[in-house]
Amino acid sequence: MAPSSKKFLIALLVAFAISLQPSAAIRIPPLFPCIPFLPKIPFLPCYQPPPEPPVKDITECWTPLMKMMPCTGFLTNASVTEAPSACCKGFSSVADDGGAICYCHIGNGDVAKLLPAPMNFTRMYSLPRLCHVIIRLEAFAHCNPEKNGVPPITPPSPSAPSSPAP
Repeated sequence: MAPSSKKFLIALLVAFAISLQPSAAIRIPPLFPCIPFLPKIPFLPCYQPPPEPPVKDITECWTPLMKMMPCTGFLTNASVTEAPSACCKGFSSVADDGGAICYCHIGNGDVAKLLPAPMNFTRMYSLPRLCHVIIRLEAFAHCNPEKNGVPPITPPSPSAPSSPAP
């Protein structure tokens, strides 16, 4: 083989080796989520977290919070020792239907004004654990009342049509 053929063959083998993907046995599975503002670390792959589900535009919290009415006895009556299954179903459906922002009214005590007796906040805060519901912390990021990010509990009353002046 001529020297130029050997160089060509070596160059071809190097190009072929570079273009090959590593086998699945050698690949390291992604171990941790990628952090957006940090550079990627070589040889430590990270995975992209799934995108946030689209948030529905909630204009009032009355409808989502009404799904939690089966929880009233558990939240206000000390003799009720367990949350009923209908309570857990309603509690989880608030978040599932895009009304997680309405949990802010529970946290700040606004929903207690709608109950027939004082609410036991310890029981309220135990509902996610008792009902096996995971509430994303992002739901509470907009609970700041100064920024007006939480819809009101009751729907806004329709404005009266203005009558023309005579």
